[in-house]
Amino acid sequence: MELFFFRHSEYERLYNCTGLDIDSIPLAKRQYVPESIAISILCAIYYVLYVPCMYSIWKHLRENSCYRLLFFIGITDLSILWILGFLRAWLNLHGYVFCSFPTLIYFVGIATTSLWMAESTADLVLAFNRCLDFFSPHYSRLLFSGDRTLFWNGACAAYALYWAIFLKPGIYSSVYFGSFFNPFMGYRNDEQIEYQPVLHIFHNTTVAVLSPSIYLVFIIKLLYDIQINRRQLSAVVSELSAVQRKTFLQVFLISSINTMTGSICLYMQYNEANQWMITLAEFAWFHVHGFPPVIYLTLNKTVRQDCRKLYMKLFNRNRVSHIGGVTVLRPNRPQTQQQQQRQNHLSTESPGYT
Repeated sequence: MELFFFRHSEYERLYNCTGLDIDSIPLAKRQYVPESIAISILCAIYYVLYVPCMYSIWKHLRENSCYRLLFFIGITDLSILWILGFLRAWLNLHGYVFCSFPTLIYFVGIATTSLWMAESTADLVLAFNRCLDFFSPHYSRLLFSGDRTLFWNGACAAYALYWAIFLKPGIYSSVYFGSFFNPFMGYRNDEQIEYQPVLHIFHNTTVAVLSPSIYLVFIIKLLYDIQINRRQLSAVVSELSAVQRKTFLQVFLISSINTMTGSICLYMQYNEANQWMITLAEFAWFHVHGFPPVIYLTLNKTVRQDCRKLYMKLFNRNRVSHIGGVTVLRPNRPQTQQQQQRQNHLSTESPGYT
């Protein structure tokens, strides 16, 4: 961002579209219609699922440090999802590239790159938090209890802000249905490697390696405890509460998607990628931010119940009541015979419309 505002001459040197003919690549090769329709529909579905989940997570922020981290991740997901789903679908359908809307696509690239950094970093913190909660509840409380979680969220936000201000963004191109640091991908080669930040390679390497490493350490520790205590795996796992097991599984699944995305992007940095791999990386990135509500609703009973109550408030208000500040859903009651007769009587007396 500082390049655009404070070193604009350098920005013009790097991102100048003079002499570039957009139509040198035919429009048909810059459009991905089925993929665009798919991500736009999925984006709408994920928003419908995610917003109630965020409401539920917000309700339980004080119960567990994990929820504060999940809430921060949810904010980044909701902030980036419309770009990955709706805006990029629009760009794809029209075959737009960087030189079609240079300023817009540049700042959108800043947003998507920095939000990915914030989310993936917070995901690593979340994985560390869950494993530490199993290994040493004392140190988990020491590092994450109360408002201390705000420090971790703030660190992730500061890291993302650093990316937004000082580093070059990934630029989306409809030529390949993907993001690249070279804004002229498909038109001009980055022969002097002026666009690719080294920190991006380091970050994706960290995401691809550190996240599974955290869980590998957890598994090794679990197996070690089993051997020392000479007990079966089922006996050790049964000592963990149901909430702990399900929370750990949720975080593990979210981290797995991040790990897969980081691994694909890391591979693409050093190897020539085919179009199917670029498309896979794009959909993986999209699901990093869109799939969490599916995980929450499937595995988290509290979130599922809160979402159900919220939907009932919105779409079936006559079944919702409040008793002592608690939301209660009244069951559907069949009509009595007297009520049915009264309804039939009113319907026969009411005038018809033609």
